[in-house]
Amino acid sequence: MIQTQQAAQRPQLPADTENTRLYAPAQTFSSIVSIPQRCTLWGDARYRGNCDGTLFKELVHQYRPRSIADPMRGSGTTADVVAGMRELGLYDGSYWSSDLKEGFNLLTTPLPGRHDMVWVHPPYWNIIRYSDHIADLSTIDVFEEFIAALEACLIRCIDSLNPRGTLAVLIGDVRRQGRYYCLAQHVMGMSDQLGNLVSVIIKAQHNCSSDRKRYGNMKHVPIKHEYCLLFQKNI
Repeated sequence: MIQTQQAAQRPQLPADTENTRLYAPAQTFSSIVSIPQRCTLWGDARYRGNCDGTLFKELVHQYRPRSIADPMRGSGTTADVVAGMRELGLYDGSYWSSDLKEGFNLLTTPLPGRHDMVWVHPPYWNIIRYSDHIADLSTIDVFEEFIAALEACLIRCIDSLNPRGTLAVLIGDVRRQGRYYCLAQHVMGMSDQLGNLVSVIIKAQHNCSSDRKRYGNMKHVPIKHEYCLLFQKNI
């Protein structure tokens, strides 16, 4: 039976400990998210572009998926969150993740199986180059070619979802030579292919390498936010 993806009652938590509080759902979770202090148990902060796992954890609590996939695993943040939730009995569904480093090419390969939730955190064009692999989106210099590759990856993600499953895309915008490239706008414009856009979460950026730079001569406002775009598959 396919589980309908709707917010459910919050789970019963084990005895109150520091670890329990870490994995428990937030008392308030809304479309504005700010996480100044990174949890060191999830992923590897030395991995550039890596994000804290709190937002992902909240989405698991919110939508209660029975199966989760992450096809751009990176330093393993989502895997660490799922492992911690399993230890506390807060998640007992299936989980799969991989990426180019492990031989999985989302541009050419369907995700294995069917899932209630797919989390994907793609490169933000080429602001960070992750590898020299020909299928690495961060190696694409031409913006239009990057968008085409990103769209192909996201369509593979939505194809792997169960009906009414949730696709969560964490994406940020880019500024190049005075021009603003709104990657989120392009992804939101894919609603015909990705399903219903059901939520837009604004996530504040903290502890980025750009924080150490000075922008005294910069005319425009520095980018300090990302978007988590949530789509629900129609069929």
